[in-house]
Amino acid sequence: MFIGNLPKSFVFCLVLPICSLLIVGISGCFKTPHPSSVIKGDIEISTNNEGDLCFEPLFATTALNDEPIQIKYMKMRSLEIYNYDVPKDQSRTMLTIAPIDKKYYILKKGENICLDTDNPNLKQRIFRPFKTQSVVVGIGGIDDKEEENVYFLREFDYPYVPE
Repeated sequence: MFIGNLPKSFVFCLVLPICSLLIVGISGCFKTPHPSSVIKGDIEISTNNEGDLCFEPLFATTALNDEPIQIKYMKMRSLEIYNYDVPKDQSRTMLTIAPIDKKYYILKKGENICLDTDNPNLKQRIFRPFKTQSVVVGIGGIDDKEEENVYFLREFDYPYVPE
C-alpha cells in the first residue's frame, strides 16, 4: 500500500513546485501598469463639421508625479463623461466610448474621439440624457510602454460653447 502511493506522492512533490515556478516565471514576462502612479493630462474640446463634440488628449501636457513625461500614444480603454452632481449611490456615468473587439484602442497624438463617432472600432453607449449641466470627460488607458496608467481629464459645461 505504501509503495503504491509512493509514485503519486513523488510525482505530486516534483510536479507541483516545477509548475509553480513556471507560472511565477511566466507571469513576470507580462507588463502590467504600475497601480500607484498615473500619467495625467488635459483634453481639448472642439466640434467637428457635423457639430458633434470631439475630445483630443493633449499629449504635450502629460505629467507623472508632477514631472513632464512624453508618450507617443496611449492604449485607450474608454472615454467617459460623468455628472458628479448625481448622488453617490447612483451611477454618475452619462456616456462611454470604448473599443468594440479589443481591450484597447490606439489613440495617437493629434487624434480625437467624437461623440456619435462613425469609427467602426469604437462603440458609444449613452446611460443618461444630457441636460444643461457641468460634466467631466475622462479618457483612460495605459501608456505606449505599458508601464503606467494614463488619464486625461477636463470639466466643461454642457452644452459646450467654444471659447
